[in-house]
Amino acid sequence: MKVRTEARREAILEVASQVFLEFGYDRASVSEIVKRVGGSKSTIYGYFASKEELFLAVTEAAGEQHMASALNEITEYRGGDLAAVLTRFAEKLISFLTSDEAVAAHRMVMGAAAQSDIGRLFYEAGPKRGLTVVAEMFRHAIELGELRAEDPWILSLHFGGLVSSEHQYHRLFDPKLPPLSRVQIKRSAGRSVSAFLRAYGKEHAGANGLVAE
Repeated sequence: MKVRTEARREAILEVASQVFLEFGYDRASVSEIVKRVGGSKSTIYGYFASKEELFLAVTEAAGEQHMASALNEITEYRGGDLAAVLTRFAEKLISFLTSDEAVAAHRMVMGAAAQSDIGRLFYEAGPKRGLTVVAEMFRHAIELGELRAEDPWILSLHFGGLVSSEHQYHRLFDPKLPPLSRVQIKRSAGRSVSAFLRAYGKEHAGANGLVAE
């Protein structure tokens, strides 16, 4: 009987990530991954049912690596300094969305979405999960009187749009752009949170000294 281990799974994900980055989603093959990681196709399929599932696992692992601590803070929020929590989360999210891994994954999904179900699955496994966590936080913030009584899901979409608006698409469509500096990330996060709280906050101090109405 073949024994599956977490170490073996992590090794497959690491190699698969390299192969997807090198070849793109469509041209990447399980055979190439097997050649690099060793074993056989049945080894890979013992962990992941398809190339599609393997790609989603790779993108989820990248998201966990970058966003786990920030999402945990959002999940546990039950009142406090809303602007500070949102700003820390926005900084992490901007850093992740503009990272080489995330940019490459989004490019691959956009290229393959018209020919497969990968776009919907990617959205449900990644962006939708994150938006749902943020929406639940906003539900608590509304109950605590920290935000106006609006649909938490819509608030989550608006917040995500503000956070991603300054840099994500520019990075997606211009591969020659240099990485964002720490200062750029902090300022962008501050502007996004301040704009959000000006729109939906209730007498709450915004990020970087700006005041939300």
